[in-house]
Amino acid sequence: MKRYELAPNGTQKSFYGKAVVEIDNAGNETLYSYNTPIIKRLANGSLVKLWGGWSNTTGKHIKAFCGLNKAGFMKLEHETTPQEKAAAYNGTLYR
Repeated sequence: MKRYELAPNGTQKSFYGKAVVEIDNAGNETLYSYNTPIIKRLANGSLVKLWGGWSNTTGKHIKAFCGLNKAGFMKLEHETTPQEKAAAYNGTLYR
């Protein structure tokens, strides 16, 4: 397994370690934003949404990783995890 820091594609110099990509042995790449798995690019090129939220900063990470904007990311299917449901119920998610 390999890890590297994601580089911004705009004028920003760095994401300062807040956006990391992990590549597994099968060639799948997972974007982590603030240590949270956000989106996975499978070896065949398809994208799998791992997080159902959105923030401006994580959006910059997503754009640099796979080119998706908010509308494109939100169109991807996502099965809400029990942890996300609990966080949404408690009001700690999507603030």
